Amino acid sequence: MVMIPSFSVSRRRLLAAAAALPVAAHAPSVLAQNGPLKIALLTSLSGPFASLGESMRMGLQLFLEQNQYEMGGRKVELLVEDDHGKPDEALRKVRKLISRDRIDVLCGVISANIALAIRDVVADAELLTFISNAAANDLARGAASPYIFRPTKTSWMLGHTGALWVHGHVAASGGITLGSDYAAGREYIGDFIHTFEAQGGSVGQSIWTPLGTADFAPIIMNLAAAQPRFIYCFLAGADAVRFLQQMKDYKMHGKVPVIGPGALFDQEDVIPAAGDASMGGISSFHQSPGAPAAADFVRAYQAARGRLPGEASTSGYATGQVIKAGVDAVQGDIGNKAVFKDYLLGNAVGTAFGPMHFDPRNNQAILDIYINEVRPGPDGKPLNTVIHTYERVQDPGPKA
Repeated sequence: MVMIPSFSVSRRRLLAAAAALPVAAHAPSVLAQNGPLKIALLTSLSGPFASLGESMRMGLQLFLEQNQYEMGGRKVELLVEDDHGKPDEALRKVRKLISRDRIDVLCGVISANIALAIRDVVADAELLTFISNAAANDLARGAASPYIFRPTKTSWMLGHTGALWVHGHVAASGGITLGSDYAAGREYIGDFIHTFEAQGGSVGQSIWTPLGTADFAPIIMNLAAAQPRFIYCFLAGADAVRFLQQMKDYKMHGKVPVIGPGALFDQEDVIPAAGDASMGGISSFHQSPGAPAAADFVRAYQAARGRLPGEASTSGYATGQVIKAGVDAVQGDIGNKAVFKDYLLGNAVGTAFGPMHFDPRNNQAILDIYINEVRPGPDGKPLNTVIHTYERVQDPGPKA
């Protein structure tokens, strides 16, 4: 665990001093409210999602630094835990954070399997939890909880808007889907196909590839032979980089439109490595460095890290913005959960993603979804550029 000190008096000394005063024994809530607000970030700092986890941490820490580690009149103590990308490790860390560290708020989580694994533990503990990145649809549906907010997208929100864009602006038939063969890939591709067909379109072959595929040559050769009118693709991280680079190597770059959820063309995680091979790519995403709402954050992040932010760093920053809005509304009294939740459910929060409303059915963010096209930026380098905005996209939510 990495602890970021942000207050001058240690918690142990504060508790010892309070114990010497007779009134302290009769006012534990006052002591808790005046002490540091303990926020824990659970993210992946090792394992396959380590780069995303580090970016998420940097985004959240940048926000806290800009606000002098203060929310609602209280100093903030940030505890950072590495889940190693493993659900069992995440469960162990969360239980420790609740029982031993006695945190007030939990946030973070890169992958859906970890979000679903910790769901019952945080819900049973009635711990205010903010899922910053994991997109599993069920967290807005059957697994929704009144104590879990999700200030990010669902898989459906991206697959659905991607299908609307492709059907209206690219082609209504003749396309192929390509996805990593695991839960997230199946969900994104499935949501795209469902909406595309609901619009009257038809999709051809669906190609699945193992997570961590190094050689896409056989698939690309098949794509060259099939000559599809578009490829809707869910690949992320190194898989996305290898696919885009190999499309260029085999002279398929630019010959067929490549569209996908934003992870395929993530500004921080993919585009710098893929370079010109990413040019012309189109994605549906709740994040864009070209979105007006992100301008101040983009400048600050570039100054801090020397690069443009992607989804994970923006999600860390936006999560901080949402938590602060709720804590400020209760003037630091985090125990007043009803007012905290009512404020977030009743008011839009300005974030680096754009204006964020929360659906009272499931605490899921209602977000603007951007259609980004990778174009040359002012410096000539590939830049996600907003070409269309679907405003206030709302997940279907729980079944009635």
